[in-house]
Amino acid sequence: MPNKSMYLGAATENHIVSMLLKEEREVYLPVVDDHGVDILVMTRNSGVNKNNNRYQEIQVKSKTYDGLFAAVKCPNPQPNYWFIFYVRQHDTICLINSMDFVKIASQNKKGKNIGLYSLSLATNNGIRKAMQQYIVSDFSRIP
Repeated sequence: MPNKSMYLGAATENHIVSMLLKEEREVYLPVVDDHGVDILVMTRNSGVNKNNNRYQEIQVKSKTYDGLFAAVKCPNPQPNYWFIFYVRQHDTICLINSMDFVKIASQNKKGKNIGLYSLSLATNNGIRKAMQQYIVSDFSRIP
């Protein structure tokens, strides 16, 4: 029996890559996703300012229903590390920098997922009001 969650994840990653390519971004896909990075995007004008990170790292997460993203790893928040969350039920993409993510998400204090994060982006009625600032239709906020 097919793993529908895995299919949705792969489809979402491919959709995000397609959107980035339409924006004429330079996109790279790691062969193995063992460091929480699904997509690498070349930073715009990376040669102009040597203090900027050369790449933006992106982790894509998707849910079919409910908008609760649980047990999310973010061991080293950085300005060049981003989360893209897709809630299929509402056909909505949210873009959150990892520095903001660790501030707005709840960190599990006990249980098997101790230290991991949970974030409720949506209810059955839509994206939560507090999360609407992260809704995007493009990725212009990524340097």
